[in-house]
Amino acid sequence: MALATDSPWRTIASAALLGTERQPFQLPNISGNLGHYLSQSSDRPNEAALLSAVGVVSLHQHVGWLPEVRSMAQGESCSAEDLPRCSPRAARYLQQILEGQFQHLLSEWLENAAIAGQRVPEMLLPSLLDKGRQQRELRASVLPVLGQRGRWLAAQNSDWNYAVALTTEADWETGKPSARLLYLQGLRSHNPEHARELLQSTWKQETASDRAKFLEAFRIGLSLTDEPFLEDGLGDRSKEVRRVAVDLLASLPDSRLCQQVTEHVCRCLILEQNKDLSLQVQLPEQLDNTLIQLGIEPKLTAAVNAKVGEKAWWLLQMIGATPLNNWTERWQLCPEEIVKLIQSHDWQMVLLNGFALAAKRQTNKVWLEAIFKLYFTDQVSISDAALIEISVEDLFKTLAPDRRDALLIDLFQVFHRKINDSLTIWLLRSSAKLWSFDLARLVLDGLEEHLDHTKTSSNSDWELRSALQEFARFIPVSLTSEVVRLRESLANDSHWINSMNDLIALLAFRKEMVQAFGLGDGG
Repeated sequence: MALATDSPWRTIASAALLGTERQPFQLPNISGNLGHYLSQSSDRPNEAALLSAVGVVSLHQHVGWLPEVRSMAQGESCSAEDLPRCSPRAARYLQQILEGQFQHLLSEWLENAAIAGQRVPEMLLPSLLDKGRQQRELRASVLPVLGQRGRWLAAQNSDWNYAVALTTEADWETGKPSARLLYLQGLRSHNPEHARELLQSTWKQETASDRAKFLEAFRIGLSLTDEPFLEDGLGDRSKEVRRVAVDLLASLPDSRLCQQVTEHVCRCLILEQNKDLSLQVQLPEQLDNTLIQLGIEPKLTAAVNAKVGEKAWWLLQMIGATPLNNWTERWQLCPEEIVKLIQSHDWQMVLLNGFALAAKRQTNKVWLEAIFKLYFTDQVSISDAALIEISVEDLFKTLAPDRRDALLIDLFQVFHRKINDSLTIWLLRSSAKLWSFDLARLVLDGLEEHLDHTKTSSNSDWELRSALQEFARFIPVSLTSEVVRLRESLANDSHWINSMNDLIALLAFRKEMVQAFGLGDGG
């Protein structure tokens, strides 16, 4: 057998595979120190000589190995910071939040930092960027306070690419989807037509998931100039893209979709003016192909309440895509009168939810408030939402913060609802911004009244106690002393002690956190 002297390891491996019984092992003929050490095994039995050679050659190869040398392109260094670092005190509060204490206050910390024009300290950037990765709703608040170091750091880790801002349109095609979405949203806010043209330039090469997300950005600056592009979306192969396109077109009362749907739905709802006004409902017998092409879903989906039948589902969608001024002008009734008309109607759920869907899409506060006042009178159950997207909480979030506060004030003063009422708790928990002083005082007055008249624990008390932690996010911190007074009025064995202590602790944390940014009491 000829030995390959230039590859001793290959020779030894071949001999091992062949086996020493079939062919006696011969040491590779190698010069130098390696050959010298191998020759010392020449008088050993075949098996021992082979194993010894394996050890010697293997060690020789490892000892002689050198790492590959590659030329590495030097990365860009971080630009000079354009924002001052927040104070060490503010940083401590952020660290506590990121470590799990009062986690739901993170958005408020970020908002305060942005107002103060300050950035996150370097040591906390990785944890904050991870939070943004996990919670999409935080991303818009994270970006303004990252500073140059945070944006540079995000570019080094693909998990944080949402924070790598597109600086020019040249990056549009090559940027990460999350960064492109943020860029598109920003462009829609000040130049919606150019944003649409930019998306159109890459539309055909986008994934279905990205198409749907990018189309959602059209809620910003939505207008009739978007109509042709959105109508193309009605024929998209992705069901989610079609759904978003329908929702956006139905949000434009003058769109062709709304006008065509109106022609059909007016045959189904007829106002009769006899001795008393009455609304006659005729469910559609079949779904016209035109309506299907316009995005009316023929089949019930998992998001639809089980109480709604197929034909009622068609009608609900049609009402939801009809301009609300169609009804007020056609029937010469105001929204409050129309809503009152459908109270106790056989088709109340379908009618009310159809109008609610239209009001949400068209952001019509007059209709939304009329619908809420119907809920406030207990004429309609809060569990009777026909669609998940038009639940009471979801509709409430459609209103501007000042209108939410005004409705909640009415809830207490006009409709005399109690603080432990489920609807009251639901709506108070759905707040997104700080309450006005008037509303906060009504909440504290209601809580004081409830504590004065409640001596034993109940199920409603459990619901209210669990909600207090969330209420603490919305109470102006300047009212902390009033909450402390409430706590001091309680007996030491009250089952409210722990909840009130937690409420005060959270308010105190918020107050100190706001002061750490030099923003006073923050309300």
